[in-house]
Amino acid sequence: MMRQRLLTLSNHSEEEFTLRKIFKDFDLNGSGSIAIDELGAMLAKLGICVDRKYIYAMLKKLDTNNSGVLEFEEFANLILYDPYK
Repeated sequence: MMRQRLLTLSNHSEEEFTLRKIFKDFDLNGSGSIAIDELGAMLAKLGICVDRKYIYAMLKKLDTNNSGVLEFEEFANLILYDPYK
């Protein structure tokens, strides 16, 4: 559901400029990454209600380099590549 809402937010654009703008909107502290609290805020802004324990699990799944945060490349991969294909 999160991927679908992010696609809608980007108007199904795959342009890096558009994706970076969306990423920056959710990077509330301007660190260049999305931490667990920012991921929770992003889900809330997208209208997705999720328990905190599931947000941790989601971050662990999306954080492919195990840095503890969601970086732009990981965020872009979430939007660009359909895991169900």
